[in-house]
Amino acid sequence: MNMTELLRKHPLYDANIKTWNYYRDSYEGGTAYEKAALLYQYAYEAASDAGSANKYNTRLEQTPLDNQCKSSLHTYSSYLWRRKPQRDLGHLADNLEALKLLADADLEGTSINEFMRHVELMAHVYGHTWIVMDKSPAQFRTLAQERRAGVRPYMVRYDPPSVWNWEISRSSSGELELNYLKVAEIETDYMGNEKTTIRIWTKEKIEVYTFGPGETNAELEPTLTTANRLGIIPAVCHYSRTKTAQGVGASEIADVAKMQQSIYNDLSEMHQSVRNVNHNTLVKNADDEATSGAGGVIIMADQTDANKKPYLLQSQIFQLEGLINCINKKDDMINRMTHLAPVRNQRNQTFSGEALKTEFQLLNALLNEMAATLQTTEVKLFSILCKWLRKPSAFYSIVIIYPQKFELRDSKSDIELLKEAKALNVQSETYQKEVDKLIASITLEDDAQLEQIQGEIQKASYQVAPSPAPAAAAGAAA
Repeated sequence: MNMTELLRKHPLYDANIKTWNYYRDSYEGGTAYEKAALLYQYAYEAASDAGSANKYNTRLEQTPLDNQCKSSLHTYSSYLWRRKPQRDLGHLADNLEALKLLADADLEGTSINEFMRHVELMAHVYGHTWIVMDKSPAQFRTLAQERRAGVRPYMVRYDPPSVWNWEISRSSSGELELNYLKVAEIETDYMGNEKTTIRIWTKEKIEVYTFGPGETNAELEPTLTTANRLGIIPAVCHYSRTKTAQGVGASEIADVAKMQQSIYNDLSEMHQSVRNVNHNTLVKNADDEATSGAGGVIIMADQTDANKKPYLLQSQIFQLEGLINCINKKDDMINRMTHLAPVRNQRNQTFSGEALKTEFQLLNALLNEMAATLQTTEVKLFSILCKWLRKPSAFYSIVIIYPQKFELRDSKSDIELLKEAKALNVQSETYQKEVDKLIASITLEDDAQLEQIQGEIQKASYQVAPSPAPAAAAGAAA
């Protein structure tokens, strides 16, 4: 293949790669964020000399990052995976390859739940990610030989920067089909030599090209060419929630990343202000002599005008207060963007019961959308698995259900409310039992224990104390 054609990328790749790298650095933080150099440059730091560059690099090293992107996405993930998906493999319940896929999805010891959790996180970062269900091209005569060699379908995740080109179109039936996929893997060996491996899938064949950084051959022969035994490209593009184009999704941290960068710059300004507050700047005439340290002495030159006495420059404390208030406001904005304000328990904020309920409903709806897309993606992956196993009809017996309802509530407030409800002494055994069931559902998470306890509550006999008669109550008051 011509080298120019081999390195050709999708127009949407070229349009989005800078943004994808920005989202990745914002999520990773640490050294990646420092290398991205996202601090605003002062005028004296923008000069081309080495001293100015060193000042900017020092400021990058010293500025801390409040990683709101990672915190938000991991909070979503903790709720999404609090309850594991339910999988009924149907006709594949006894299939060795399917069972191994559940235990080791990527041939690296990663369970399918953990693999899908990583898929979910990276899709939130970039807006989408790709999963290929591949299988070794080695040919075997029997299934027993395949099993002895450990050959079976497995999954590989490719993040958007690694997927160079793709083609998605509608078939004659109107169904979306993937007709072309090109992914690149860049690896560095123990000697420091870089190697690029490009894999190209079409419906007819699979090609693999390998080359080093110095190779600029006009034509490059594939290192491996095999027929596509499935007749389809075994890949699924998983979108976080929505897509902006075919093969491109909308990132969950698009707005949070910008706000995080703004806070990052505020923290740098705060660091500079703290240093200026604690270390005053002495302003003196050129000919005056001054000694540093406690009890330092300033000797004014004879020719110095008496009105030009040395003095200290000191930053005002209100500048720090303004920066702190600004950062707090931006934190509140991030919490509103992500619907995580009630979850993060802002001490300086109060919510009415209805406002809190609305925020939890919005967060529940957001998590519901994320879980629904994960379920759809996994169903598509198991459809490909059935094709690899040559059991396409088994797909219709497989049931995969991700949680669609997430118990997001202020447990402490709910329990206080239920305690008050019990104290009302409503004259109904059914009412008292239902209140006890609600208390159990809030304080316990184990479904098996909860079911047992609710059964015990239902069977129990409640003695409802009668309310005091009005006359008796009046006499007691007298």
